[in-house]
Amino acid sequence: MKIAHISDSHLGYAQYNLVERKADFFTAFEQAIDKIIEANVDLVVHTGDLFESPQPDMISLSKTIKQFRRLKEKNIPVVAITGNHDRTLRKGRIPPQKILEDLDLLNLISPYGKKVFGDLYIAGIQFMAKNHLSEIRKKIFPSFSEEAAKYKYSVFMCHQGISPYLPFEGAAEMNMCDLPEGFTYYAGGHIHNFIQETGKKFFSYAGVTEFRTIKEAETTNRGFNIIDMETKSLERVKLENLRKFLTITIEEGKKESQKLEEITEIASSCTKPPIVVIKYLYKEKPFSETTALKKLKENTLIVRILQKNISQQESQKIQNTTSIEEIVKEYFKDQKKSVKDLSIELATSSIEHTEEILLKFLEEKTGLKITF
Repeated sequence: MKIAHISDSHLGYAQYNLVERKADFFTAFEQAIDKIIEANVDLVVHTGDLFESPQPDMISLSKTIKQFRRLKEKNIPVVAITGNHDRTLRKGRIPPQKILEDLDLLNLISPYGKKVFGDLYIAGIQFMAKNHLSEIRKKIFPSFSEEAAKYKYSVFMCHQGISPYLPFEGAAEMNMCDLPEGFTYYAGGHIHNFIQETGKKFFSYAGVTEFRTIKEAETTNRGFNIIDMETKSLERVKLENLRKFLTITIEEGKKESQKLEEITEIASSCTKPPIVVIKYLYKEKPFSETTALKKLKENTLIVRILQKNISQQESQKIQNTTSIEEIVKEYFKDQKKSVKDLSIELATSSIEHTEEILLKFLEEKTGLKITF
């Protein structure tokens, strides 16, 4: 049995407010569907953030439906969960994946649950904030493990930051040891880098189908994973011929024009006008418009300039020995435990989780179910 694991497609995202970038995300997703069909897989799992927003525009929704119909025509079932971008917290609203499920194009697990396909058992949870997730783990993970043991193959799906695969301490919603035991494969979403766990659990993050940040372009590749459930092996399928991200570092007074000319030559040879990022390091004079820069812009989709004053770099270095959690604990050390815990939760979670964390806190303190 072969399963395609895809994640974090962020369809509908118009990066830099450019229609070209919105189209790029669909181009990448369509190529992924092409390769999934070519691979003749038995099933597809999508681990969240299919859409950039829980309310995608109608054109984005229509294009997405078209791609899932292609899988339906090939009798390839899809199981999906929602991520932090495409889930909804508002009462009476549904995630966009529910529309696809109503059209019989995918099977949605929300907020948690299971699906069975013959010898294959699939359990999953949508994105949840750390404080809510700890309760859910105790409530449902043991039953997931019991059920998984009854089937030849099993997959656990989640859209969570799992330690140690986050950039700073305290940010993860779960540790690897928190995952339910006994599954053949663990499919992760939320982290945009392709990561394969080589430890006790057969786990991977499928990464992204299109880059959302410059850092992703520098550290990972666009693609998805194909899992052979019999041999417990993973094949990384990279997406090709997509728009390139080019990065160049320039220091003030060190052959600036020459370096711009070199990157312009590379950009002009790209099939699609690339995205170029200039990291400019200066001590006295910030980067300014030049003839060489104007020529570069003519050969690119967009040029992003990131400037950094390094004149006082040494004196401004921040020590990395203290985690954000420790800083918050120290700052709120004289406050009530509930205030301290809430502050730590907010500080170590990304901004899009703020509303869910605050609603949960208010519900616990007031005993009321708060909805909008």
